[in-house]
Amino acid sequence: MKLKQLMMLFALACPLAAMAQNTGYSIEGKLKENYNGRQIKLYYTLDDTHKKIDSTIIKNGTFKFNGQLERPLVAKVSMGGEDDPDGIDIFLSEDKTQISAKDSIKYAQVTGGDLGRSYEKLAKTLRPLDRKMFAQLAFYRDMPEGNDKKTYFTKLMAGFDAYRLQKREAIHQFVVENPNSYVSLYMLDKNSPSKLLNYEQTFPFYNKLSNSVKETPLGKQLAVRLAEAKGKLTGGQFKDFVSNTPEGTSLSLKEVVSKNKYTLVDFWASWCGPCRKENPNVVKTFNDFKDKGFTVLSVSLDDNAEKWKAAIKSDGMPWYHVSSLMGWKEPAAQLYGIRAIPQNVLVDAQGKIVATNLREETLYNKVKSLLN
Repeated sequence: MKLKQLMMLFALACPLAAMAQNTGYSIEGKLKENYNGRQIKLYYTLDDTHKKIDSTIIKNGTFKFNGQLERPLVAKVSMGGEDDPDGIDIFLSEDKTQISAKDSIKYAQVTGGDLGRSYEKLAKTLRPLDRKMFAQLAFYRDMPEGNDKKTYFTKLMAGFDAYRLQKREAIHQFVVENPNSYVSLYMLDKNSPSKLLNYEQTFPFYNKLSNSVKETPLGKQLAVRLAEAKGKLTGGQFKDFVSNTPEGTSLSLKEVVSKNKYTLVDFWASWCGPCRKENPNVVKTFNDFKDKGFTVLSVSLDDNAEKWKAAIKSDGMPWYHVSSLMGWKEPAAQLYGIRAIPQNVLVDAQGKIVATNLREETLYNKVKSLLN
């Protein structure tokens, strides 16, 4: 797996996305004078897809950024690329943000208004987790090709799963302790992996937010997402889609569902480490229950046909496969609100969703209980 693909996973756990309206921001920074003459950049993302970059030159150990946003958001100030370790995440709002660094900017002191101070409380927990994971990614990048790198990759992906869990738990705890903070709402929304997970994982914490926070534009948007997600969970009807098989023919979910007692719709990609790690569990479940009416329709978020087909062959996945080869813009994934992978839904012959996001032995045991 290339570093670029690993960084996509890292970015899923470190969202830099926008959210609430007509916000003018101001950033002032003070750094060591040996930074003089260097370019410093500001990164942020709007609507999950539209990335914005601003830059300026450091003069006399200082720099400034000013601009307008539609809503407050988390951004990153960096001495290099968006993934450069010499950078720091901040919460942009209408209040002035001040950054002061005696050494590397990643250890800078950040001060600002109410939203900035609220975010800093959470960031003090999240940043060490991010730095540790980034260091591991950088180490992997610099390793020479070979068996040692493959072994380290397996270890890295296991650590990444733990990293995501730690971040989610930290955010949930922050929400419980700060129900009146817009930052709680922001982080809860942007760290919900997908609409499929939102209701089960997010609603209990959304429900802890104060009414004033829920009544913000973002609060209302999240309420709508949760309502939509609830309809896609157990008991809801599946939504049909049509996509292309590796052979280039069209295949609909409805067609597959009509031929089987239970169909697992599995969202994955060849570059997704956790997906590849989970594939053997899906293979075992498929092999043990394929003659009893169980099948799998895998929807790939790949954008490279050869890599997609090679991964199918390598992982030994002898079931239905489709992909539009549009990456994260895969229509089927957008239909089901997929914002992180792996994800799956289990659909019965009547088109009812009977379970979601079954992993490891949970998948096997669920299918076994339904068919035996």
